[in-house]
Amino acid sequence: MGTASLWTKGITLTDRQKQEIEKRRNRVSPNFSIEQRRIQAFKNLSRFWKPKPTNKELIQRIISFYRKHGRIPYKREFNNTYIEYKKNFGSWNNAIKIADFEPNPIRFSKRFQAKDGHICDSYAEKIIDDWLTKYKIAHEKNLKYGNTTKMTADFSCGNIRIEYFGLAGEVEGYDAVILKKRKICKEKNFKLIEIYPKDLFPNRLNKISGLTKLKNKKIKSSR
Repeated sequence: MGTASLWTKGITLTDRQKQEIEKRRNRVSPNFSIEQRRIQAFKNLSRFWKPKPTNKELIQRIISFYRKHGRIPYKREFNNTYIEYKKNFGSWNNAIKIADFEPNPIRFSKRFQAKDGHICDSYAEKIIDDWLTKYKIAHEKNLKYGNTTKMTADFSCGNIRIEYFGLAGEVEGYDAVILKKRKICKEKNFKLIEIYPKDLFPNRLNKISGLTKLKNKKIKSSR
């Protein structure tokens, strides 16, 4: 009703239009009370409403997501139904536990400390940080891209920026951030090394050409 009032704000009906509306209102039955009309309207519109998912269906969606993507979903990936999870299970984490999973450590657990003491936002970042340390590549964490933006790079090695794009293609708006960072790197003449979840398996970091060159050159931080 509130939305309809906003849409029709400022519209003035003619007498004929008012008469036509009254005819439609009485089409069901001129003798219906307001309550009877409300019930009838509910019946007429109910076929257009989607029933609320059951607890079992909500949990099954988490399980299905895991089977498809091989990881626990983030709550923002379930924005359309997140309120149902919170209402039915108390919190998103509780729903994850009921689905027989541990809450995703990348987003819900404590931060991770790399071997060189850097504090990482995810276990994936820790893997990359430890790899850089292993090959004695000087690096910095969360260095800003410049004074004109609040964006930071996961890792910086001189004029090289290393980003772990863990949610590429999965979360609305995330890909826009990737494009923006690519643009900044191009404008500032930074070399950007992009790392994705598939690259975190054993020995795959060694196969990324940008990282291989870093390893061979032992680049020092310019800061």
